Amino acid sequence: MAKWLIRRFLLLIFVLWGITTLTFIIIAAVPRNPAIAMAGSQSSPEQIEKFNKRWGLDKPLAVRYYEFYAYLLQGDMGTSIRTERPVALEMRNFFPATFELATVSVVLSFLIGVPLGIVAALKRNKWPDQVTRFVSLIGVSTPNFWFGLIILLVFYYLLGGVGPGRVTSAAYEPTRITGLYLIDSLVTGNWSSFVDCLRHIIMPAFALGFFGIGIVTRMMRSSMIDTLSKDYIKAARARGLSLFRVITNHALRNSLIPVLTVIGVLYGAYLGGVIVIEVVFSWPGLGNFAYNSILKSDHPAIMGVVLVISIIYSLVNLVVDVLYRYLDPRIKF
Repeated sequence: MAKWLIRRFLLLIFVLWGITTLTFIIIAAVPRNPAIAMAGSQSSPEQIEKFNKRWGLDKPLAVRYYEFYAYLLQGDMGTSIRTERPVALEMRNFFPATFELATVSVVLSFLIGVPLGIVAALKRNKWPDQVTRFVSLIGVSTPNFWFGLIILLVFYYLLGGVGPGRVTSAAYEPTRITGLYLIDSLVTGNWSSFVDCLRHIIMPAFALGFFGIGIVTRMMRSSMIDTLSKDYIKAARARGLSLFRVITNHALRNSLIPVLTVIGVLYGAYLGGVIVIEVVFSWPGLGNFAYNSILKSDHPAIMGVVLVISIIYSLVNLVVDVLYRYLDPRIKF
């Protein structure tokens, strides 16, 4: 396993280098000067020249590329042009909200999609199967920004639910320990804060995870149908085991292997695609920070966001690969 982890770590480094290099080139190729984006189109040539010199934008692309990695290897992600604060500090402030939102979305996709997929497989071609297939089709076909706006209209505007944001007011913010409000409120025993945070995160998490619910449901259904047709499942049923025991003790673990692959991909997709949901729900996370940084052509901030999301996505897929071995001992590293 040690050799496998070393190979995966080296592969992770290579992938991160490729992603950051490609992002750096794309940002440099965009025909928009950050000086104009920050100071406005009425900026004088002297102001633009001064701005570019201050932030090193007047240097050749190769020099800027070298300096980026030279500072990054020292743990310095640069300074945000828009906020004039270290990018690492901005990541520390905004990433917990995005991580919490994406994690709750993945959990909802798993907890809702897996049971629906099992029911659809057990009631194949019957009305429960037709209903779950219809729901999953809606889930994979509905744009999350449109679904988020519908949720805002129905639950927040018409039904008078909680408003956008992580908490109702500053009084409900828990003492910061990890930056994850649900965890921090539980650790500190602040139950009123926990309930308020939970009420605020459910709707954006459901809007973000609705697509994943459809994917997990369809994947779980097809995987469970394939597993239930295996000889060892038929033998277990012939020995008199109940359907519940056969599913929980035999069929479920093997059926979850392809679902875990989807979960890993979804987690990365949620982290990368959370920008729209965070803007719709005014969620103060990394997506909102990235959106404002893109508007202002804040190159260091954009690179920091891409790097953090890439690292988390790669680590999640590494964890998924390790879980394969737990679910099926026949799988070798």
